[in-house]
Amino acid sequence: MSTPAEQSNPTGGNLPYQIIQGFSVDDYQEKVVYTYGDSPEGWRKAIGDYLLFQFGVYDDPRSTPPISLDEAGIRYFERQLKLAGLEDPNRAPIKRILDIGCGWGYILKYLAKRFPECQCLDGVNVSPRQLEYCASFHKAHDVSDRINLYLCNAKDVELLPHADKPYDLVIIRGVISHFPNELYESTMRALHPRVREGGALVISDNLYNTEPDVYTSDTQDDVDRLACKHRKTPSYFRDVLEQSGFTTHDMRVMPSNIDVVRWLMDSKANIENREMFPNGVTGALEELRILAENWSVALLKNKVSTYSVIMKKPSEKSNAV
Repeated sequence: MSTPAEQSNPTGGNLPYQIIQGFSVDDYQEKVVYTYGDSPEGWRKAIGDYLLFQFGVYDDPRSTPPISLDEAGIRYFERQLKLAGLEDPNRAPIKRILDIGCGWGYILKYLAKRFPECQCLDGVNVSPRQLEYCASFHKAHDVSDRINLYLCNAKDVELLPHADKPYDLVIIRGVISHFPNELYESTMRALHPRVREGGALVISDNLYNTEPDVYTSDTQDDVDRLACKHRKTPSYFRDVLEQSGFTTHDMRVMPSNIDVVRWLMDSKANIENREMFPNGVTGALEELRILAENWSVALLKNKVSTYSVIMKKPSEKSNAV
């Protein structure tokens, strides 16, 4: 009897990614697949060439106005890497990287260039459309020989190849909002043994500063826009990670609520630009256009925030002390 990991690419086709399927099925996965099923070209017009969908910071001294969505987005990620200690000249070498929910692949390409000593970067995603784009994008930037792509639900990360070679760095940005709570908890438990001692998790996600069951939107909207209905508080979010065996290295609101509003309004303006979208938009981009307004109101009232979370896996020695 084959294991789930051995069922990769069962059709034998020449896919630019491997398929890994566990025994159980995540019922919410198809909503996430739908969300990112539209053309990458439309998304690029809306959120920038880098296709970074986790907002950005606008106060970096290296940034010169007018600050683009791309510039703000990559400066936010760089700030997270610094908080994780990855700019320390005495840091341990980064040999293996995992990007859970790797989107359209820019972060994997960036990390491949940033850490030339890293010869293995694995990207996990449930969207075939995004993975196909990733593959062509990485090939165009001459990094595909170091990047492996997997059509794989996050809950099945334990089935990724080379379980005996743990990851030094794990990226999870703008992804956990898509996870039902049970999936979030099981994924973090499955991830823990795949991270080396001292390894870092760099996480960014949208959390609720009010209890989800009492949260109300100022703009009436009952649609599950962009597959983000599974609301989590900062305390619950952190507790799950710590109960899975990770320790909190840094957790803060970042970008600021005002910076997130600015990013959302810029993307909304792009979507409503008739030169960019002469026929308007439908599907996920229309969901983003409406969400941008609803979420901005909630941000200004501090009902919600985007949080940067840096976790570390402690050594067994430190656990024993």
